Amino acid sequence: MMKIKNILTGIIATFAVSGVFLLKNNEKTPVQAAKVQTINVAAPNNNRPYTYPKGSGIGGYYGDLLKQIDKDLPQYKFNETTTSQNSVFVGLQSGKYDVAASNWWYSKDRFKTYLHSDSNALDDLRLVTKKGGKTANSLEDISKKKLKLVPISTDDARYSFIETYNQQNKKHKISLEGIGDQSAGDALKEVSNGKYDVAIYPYAAYKPVANKAEGKKLVVSKSIGLENSYFLLNKNSKNKALVKAINNDLKKLKANGYLEKITKKYLYEDTFKLANANKTFNSEAHK
Repeated sequence: MMKIKNILTGIIATFAVSGVFLLKNNEKTPVQAAKVQTINVAAPNNNRPYTYPKGSGIGGYYGDLLKQIDKDLPQYKFNETTTSQNSVFVGLQSGKYDVAASNWWYSKDRFKTYLHSDSNALDDLRLVTKKGGKTANSLEDISKKKLKLVPISTDDARYSFIETYNQQNKKHKISLEGIGDQSAGDALKEVSNGKYDVAIYPYAAYKPVANKAEGKKLVVSKSIGLENSYFLLNKNSKNKALVKAINNDLKKLKANGYLEKITKKYLYEDTFKLANANKTFNSEAHK
């Protein structure tokens, strides 16, 4: 009997030690582990430097930001994927994806259709024209000079941005043409070859093209304004809790300088130091 008792005591001790080891390394109790929710996150696969494929996940500005938020929120596990922009929105609408990550700007329809986070970045908007060609330094210039604007994807926030401008400036409306998915490289090529006169893009989307053969034929305006970017989320009860957790973390990441750090790393400038940045950041998040 004594021998059997000693064996049992040894087995119990082994399990106890193993349990402590596993708990220490996983940093979650079995109950905590069971509460971890998987969040499916999708991003466009051709939107450098914001999002692009990297391994099995997302690279770029939002790749870094998502990984930091995932680390900060142990109750969630982010499952990342990249696909076409159209597929991102189809999947977000259907519930296939919980979160869409890219530089999504405000629009009334977008905020009505989806849940949205607080601002996660600031975009510096510029006008891109051909060297030696017609120039523009404002949206009004495009209208007054009758410049041909490169068509914009109808699910791109720039499309809504121009629509809003047209509604507010009926005397100086811009001719706006919709299109399907199109990369910044392809759009700017159409400016460099003279097919169109001007394109509107964030400075960070223009910069990767600037030093290429086609890009060297282009000139970029000074900043014409700043736009907030947001995470978009499928509307469901789970994501209502998720967006609150994301917002709390974004507030911390802004305060501790992390957003500024990855902005300088990926967006070619510190947009938080530009004129009116403090006033603009998060100004429309609760519309």
